[in-house]
Amino acid sequence: MSKLCVRGVIFDMDGTLADSVEYFYHVSLEVLEIAGIPLPSRDRVYELMRTGQDNPLAKLFPPDHPDPEATLKRIVDTRMDMWMDHYYHKTEAIPGSLDLLKSLHAQGLRLGIATSSGRTLPFLDHWGVRHLFSSIIGREDVTNRKPHPEPILKCLERLALQPHEAVYIGDSPIDVQASRAAGSHTVGVLTGTSTREIMTDHAPDYILDSVAELPNILAPASAPA
Repeated sequence: MSKLCVRGVIFDMDGTLADSVEYFYHVSLEVLEIAGIPLPSRDRVYELMRTGQDNPLAKLFPPDHPDPEATLKRIVDTRMDMWMDHYYHKTEAIPGSLDLLKSLHAQGLRLGIATSSGRTLPFLDHWGVRHLFSSIIGREDVTNRKPHPEPILKCLERLALQPHEAVYIGDSPIDVQASRAAGSHTVGVLTGTSTREIMTDHAPDYILDSVAELPNILAPASAPA
């Protein structure tokens, strides 16, 4: 397949730039343990994380549980501040991703983020890369979350790019679906919730072990004149 000639790169966050999937997995186990629910396999938790739905953990409660939503809310209300403090201030970047971002920006490519997380993302400041992004779209900026294309389309609008001028990179099938629906090039990475087999089933344009490999598929003429 020929290399991509693009003017912009839009990233998913968790599992793509942020090495946070393992933390979310352990938070999920903590919630279920507090609720007294038998702990599922990692594959089952990742499967639910890939859906992009609200309260995916409710699907792990037994059918005879009286009120999964209320139980989850009680646990989350008491633990959320602690979880988010850890997420915001201790999340590390995927290895190689920060050098990648700096290199792409230096080449003149327009960079954006379209994530189902909130747009605050304080770790971008800790990493020293927030200024590299011309657009950051979070869940509070859209009516429809991925796999709907709205987050990517809004990011493209703020980057002043047409869909075919950009590539969207994510770790989940919903990222591939949203990118394809938006009309952008699609790249799946294997640093999050998806195996190569799962990614292959959803047929992104490219599958990479991580975002650090992105230069291998970008044409030298990608940057705008």
